[in-house]
Amino acid sequence: MKPKILISGANGVIMKSLISELRKNFYIIGIDMQSDGDARKYCDEFYSSPLGNSEEFISFIVKLSTKVKFIFLFVDEEILNINSNRKKIKNIEDKLILSESKTLNICLNKKKFSNFFKSKKVNVPSSKFSNSMVAKPIYGRGGAGIIKIQNKKDFHFFQKKKNYIVQKLINGKEYTIDCLFDSKGKLIFDLPRERIQTKGVSIVGKVVRDKALSNFLRNKIAKYLNFYGPINVQIIRDTRNKIWLIEINPRLSGSIEFSIMAGFNPLLYFKSKKTKFKIKYGMILRRSFKISSE
Repeated sequence: MKPKILISGANGVIMKSLISELRKNFYIIGIDMQSDGDARKYCDEFYSSPLGNSEEFISFIVKLSTKVKFIFLFVDEEILNINSNRKKIKNIEDKLILSESKTLNICLNKKKFSNFFKSKKVNVPSSKFSNSMVAKPIYGRGGAGIIKIQNKKDFHFFQKKKNYIVQKLINGKEYTIDCLFDSKGKLIFDLPRERIQTKGVSIVGKVVRDKALSNFLRNKIAKYLNFYGPINVQIIRDTRNKIWLIEINPRLSGSIEFSIMAGFNPLLYFKSKKTKFKIKYGMILRRSFKISSE
């Protein structure tokens, strides 16, 4: 019998192919606040959820947890809500695949994230004025709300806004490192992927074997924060070969489908404690969005 797992954000534009892939090994119960999508067609079960940042969401998850072995949340607002209500979900924490509270608070707030890693002497984009800068919402994902800074007037305007962070735009090759950590924060496996084409999410990626990126992950990131479960790390290597930490998504993400196709499915660890994966290095993967009619 396939283990039952809960996946949130099931109506997301990239979720159909991912959930279809996961169903090969798991019974998928999908949830989403949008009830009129197609998730009920490609999930084994589907439930319409309350808003991820609402009090009702907590009781909803607790009630639904009786149906599943593990819970994987895709939506940052849901994770922040759960993280703020740890006492209320204490009885189901063994089912929630989430990093510890401190880690989530740092990774899901871009200003805290930048300040924390600066204090650890890790390369993160500078917040001092330069000719090429962007303003990012402190809470945000998928590139939403990012604004290019045109001049000093823009810089000072966004610098004063508490819900934004202003940073230097780093040019270079972009990478995602999909990672898997055990419940004690030990790194089990990591797989770097060059982001060749993006549009909010990865469209084309190339799986690479890169010791420098893997060492950066171990010595500059995993050394300072305790993670649990699948996460992904966004990195840029600039034209001088310097590695910059851009952000960490402390959760399962849609781009994990690329790694699964290349041989690394981190969810298999929760099914059978699998820790060794045969990887198709050099593989180029392309995401396609199909338009269908009723």
